[in-house]
Amino acid sequence: MTIVGSTGLRPSARQSGIADRSDELAGRRILRRMSVFIAVGYAAYAAESIAPIFEASSVMSTWWTATAAVLIFGTGLAMAPMAWRADLTRLRVAAFAAAAGYAIALGLWWFGWNGERLDAIGGIWFSNFPGLAAAAMALACRARIAIGYLLLVVAGALTISHQVRSPERNSPLIPDVAWAFAFSLVFVAATSMARRTAQILDSTRRDAYRAAAQGADAQARADERNRFAALTHDTVMASLLVAARRGAAPELASEASAALAALDAPTGGTEGVTISPETMVHGIRAAVALVEPAQITTADVDDSGSVPQQVATAMAGAAAEAVRNTRRHAGAGAHVSVDVRVDSSGVQVVVADDGVGFDPDQVPSSRLGIAVSIRRRMEALNGGSAQLLSAPGAGTIVVLEWGR
Repeated sequence: MTIVGSTGLRPSARQSGIADRSDELAGRRILRRMSVFIAVGYAAYAAESIAPIFEASSVMSTWWTATAAVLIFGTGLAMAPMAWRADLTRLRVAAFAAAAGYAIALGLWWFGWNGERLDAIGGIWFSNFPGLAAAAMALACRARIAIGYLLLVVAGALTISHQVRSPERNSPLIPDVAWAFAFSLVFVAATSMARRTAQILDSTRRDAYRAAAQGADAQARADERNRFAALTHDTVMASLLVAARRGAAPELASEASAALAALDAPTGGTEGVTISPETMVHGIRAAVALVEPAQITTADVDDSGSVPQQVATAMAGAAAEAVRNTRRHAGAGAHVSVDVRVDSSGVQVVVADDGVGFDPDQVPSSRLGIAVSIRRRMEALNGGSAQLLSAPGAGTIVVLEWGR
């Protein structure tokens, strides 16, 4: 009986290991493992075919036997080292070469046969594994091409086997071809599915990276718009209001200089930079003083650790905006306090006034001072938050917090 395929072709249960290589895509790993899998199959059949090759030497020329061994087993075994060293294109070329080597050996058979018969049950040696060569073709080409190749080599190998074997040893050719094709088709289909899965994984990963890059670009543009919206509200509009209300007031020059410096400052340059709590407190006092030079900022620092520069910048800007709002809306004679507390749990800034107060739910979303300059600025920090407590006639409290 003709045997096509072998239990040596069973895939390893650990073939889909989850260990990642940073420089290799998941799809490539599948193809590399399939290449090793096919190369191991060639090695197993090479060892199994040693005796049948010597047996067939009585009916085949020596030059054909040597050439066929190189074309079939040499190209198949070459897939193993290629799987670890070659790129994806060369890997597919190696797989195609293995499939082509088997087909060429079949084509040269007629020229190497001496016309004698082989008295063997299993037929000629290369008729035992056309499915392995077809699996190599499935790794290199589309499934339709691999299936067509499988039909061609199965029919060719079994026809040759029937031709060279003694007639009394042969079973009907068509059922043998049909059975061998169906048996080998399982391995070709599995290889084609692995190749298709590799393509989907690589395509999905590329699409995910592209989408992430586009999302990052969109987020960067949104952050930049928000930054300029906050800067426009906090600095540019503040400077214009000072000029409109007070004319050439002493603080106008400092506010205008701060506005220009903020607009020219690059984004993202403070990531990873830390400062001391005392330096952060000085920054908050300076930001508040730009809005209201007479405002006193108290501080209670009970921590010797560091604070991220981004946190200090955001809290200083949000505190200054809160003071600016109290000066504009709390009413004449309202008392304002700014208290900073730093300890091992984080930073808290409280800006409170005893002015006229307001209903936070009635503030329109177009008002950038609360929405952008305070809330969104603090929420953009990892661990940052902003609370606004107010009611008509009850004053206003703004609590800015950042937790370690």
